[in-house]
Amino acid sequence: MKITARTAGFLLSLALTSCGTNGAGGAQQVAGSAEPPPFQNDPANPNNPALENSAGTPENGTAQGTAGTPASGAASENGVVNVSGLAGTGTPAASEGNAAMTGNTGTTADGAQGAAGSGATASTFHVFLLLGQSNMAGYAKAQDADKVKNDRIRVLGFDACAATGRQKDQWDVAVPPLHECWNGAVGPGDWFSKTLIDVLPAGDTIGLVPCAISGERIETFLKVGGTQYDMIVRRARAAQQAGGVIDGILFHQGESNNGDPAWPGKVSTLVTDLRTDLELGNVPFLAGELAYDGNAKAHNVRVNELPSLIDNGFVVSAMGLGLDPADTQWHLHFGHDETVNFGKRYAQKMIEVLGL
Repeated sequence: MKITARTAGFLLSLALTSCGTNGAGGAQQVAGSAEPPPFQNDPANPNNPALENSAGTPENGTAQGTAGTPASGAASENGVVNVSGLAGTGTPAASEGNAAMTGNTGTTADGAQGAAGSGATASTFHVFLLLGQSNMAGYAKAQDADKVKNDRIRVLGFDACAATGRQKDQWDVAVPPLHECWNGAVGPGDWFSKTLIDVLPAGDTIGLVPCAISGERIETFLKVGGTQYDMIVRRARAAQQAGGVIDGILFHQGESNNGDPAWPGKVSTLVTDLRTDLELGNVPFLAGELAYDGNAKAHNVRVNELPSLIDNGFVVSAMGLGLDPADTQWHLHFGHDETVNFGKRYAQKMIEVLGL
């Protein structure tokens, strides 16, 4: 077949056009396969693991963007994982400026989301320490309304509790009793968390670390001379290692130190030691007043000295909160509704202090 000059020119033009199209497509494909940017948990650490932004399998400590699945970090029972990307390191996320990765959306600390790649906002595991004696642990029996579960509120088990199925030092959904199982009581921490959760971003969670012991003097909890300081620190660190950020300390104690003029200084020492040993900075410290009609009401003078001794320390009023009619022996403990309201007052003060 004879090919004319005109036909040859047409075929050459067609070939060049086809080559150019394939070349452009190839360039686009290469650009689309570029590696995602590093996952910067800590701007000062350029060696943080990468976040895989597709359904592909992550490698070398990358966090996969499926439903909260950690790539190689340790996960706690509440679905919160340490996003260090190093298996078994147990590095407290809070101490490195890392937030938690929750187990329901695959959202990571810096706001990058996994498979969806939607750039969702950061989620945080907010931890609060519950310190004191019986009025923090709770006295009045918990009612059905107190036991309604919210999966976003977790508690670190205080003891083995058959009533709740909770195990000591294991995370579980928070329902009363948060403290001593045998008492079955509602405490301020229950409705503190139920109130606070409503103002937090939808992806955030709360972790409660109960450490109160009924009937104990403040000396029991001190670092020097006390027997329970190490217990508080150990449990607080467990929360940090689960990815938690300790945002505050709730405190109710003083009945067993009624009238002791040295008590405020001892409380201040406890707070200073905890903030130092746990590297908390000046996290808010909220101290609740004692019952106005109770046998230790005179101690409220000492309670109200605390803000002058403790930076970022505040008092939560107990005005109008009466005693439990069942407390005919000690005349110290708040009733059920009073405990619920007290918890809400703690929450409102924390919301105010944290600027939520």
